[in-house]
Amino acid sequence: MVDQGAAAKDNLTSLHDHEESIRIESLAIIARRADLTDHLALVQEAMNVIWAFTQEHVHNSDDELTFQLLGIRLFNAAAVSIKLALAGYYQKAFVHVRGILETYFLVDYLRSNPAKVAVWKKADKRQRAREFSPMKIRDELDKRSGYVEGARKAAYDLISENASHATYRGFHLTTQGGLGKIGPFIDELKLQAWLEEMAKRFGHAAIVLLSDFEGQDHKLDLTRGHYLNVMNEWGRKYYGPSFPKATSQAGTPEGEG
Repeated sequence: MVDQGAAAKDNLTSLHDHEESIRIESLAIIARRADLTDHLALVQEAMNVIWAFTQEHVHNSDDELTFQLLGIRLFNAAAVSIKLALAGYYQKAFVHVRGILETYFLVDYLRSNPAKVAVWKKADKRQRAREFSPMKIRDELDKRSGYVEGARKAAYDLISENASHATYRGFHLTTQGGLGKIGPFIDELKLQAWLEEMAKRFGHAAIVLLSDFEGQDHKLDLTRGHYLNVMNEWGRKYYGPSFPKATSQAGTPEGEG
């Protein structure tokens, strides 16, 4: 008789081994390309500064602790997205990029409206839907920025349509050569698309989260300063002079969709 439990375990082991082999291929592709290497390096730097804020900085208020907890959510979403993308699960990796968008838009709103932190923390489901829904947050940020074209919504909807929601359009992230692929697979163009979006979105998320912190923390200030220099260099290289310079001042650079 066939031991079904052993067979299932062998299948899972085989799948894991395949994922790990794709990870090696993915990292090799990135290493061969200067642009992808730069994008991944920026993501790593963003994770480092978020780690410093959430794990090493001693919070000075309950509100600051709330921002640290939101930072942990951002860090974990990035880590999962990286793991999935490098293993060849591109569509699911993009799902977590949308989670990063949603979280850092909320962080941006709460940074701009500190009195709302306590309201958000205590809000029930109905109040959250009314005052802090993703759509409400995007609209409020667009009003603050003077945007009328809804760039934040466009970015959010694009990922929703292609990754988060089950749509026919989204199948292109699970196909190769016109054929659907079950499980992980290697695709340089899809890896590139994910990493470009990840660097842009998560890179800015770290700036928003670290736009301010309470108390004197020289080590964190140095870490943040280093990150801002890295982000500005990356932005000038890939977006040119129009890239909005990030500074150590409270608040965030405009121009982010």
